Amino acid sequence: MQFFNISRINTDFGIFRVSGDRCLNKPEIESLTIKSIEVMGTDGWVVLNTTSESNSQLINNLQTLLLAHLKLKNSMV
Repeated sequence: MQFFNISRINTDFGIFRVSGDRCLNKPEIESLTIKSIEVMGTDGWVVLNTTSESNSQLINNLQTLLLAHLKLKNSMV
């Protein structure tokens, strides 16, 4: 497992800051484990509850974008 930290990612769903773990041997979405996710609110970063049912759908939608971002980031190194 490798720790990742995305300090800012702009998406159609909002602007997010995400950290977690990723298994480099698996390129699938299942390889991501999100430890912390925050969304940019009007007053700054707001921590999202990852166990909330309403946030689960949002996180599922974001996982594909996060994985693509991490793959691109790794290919540039």
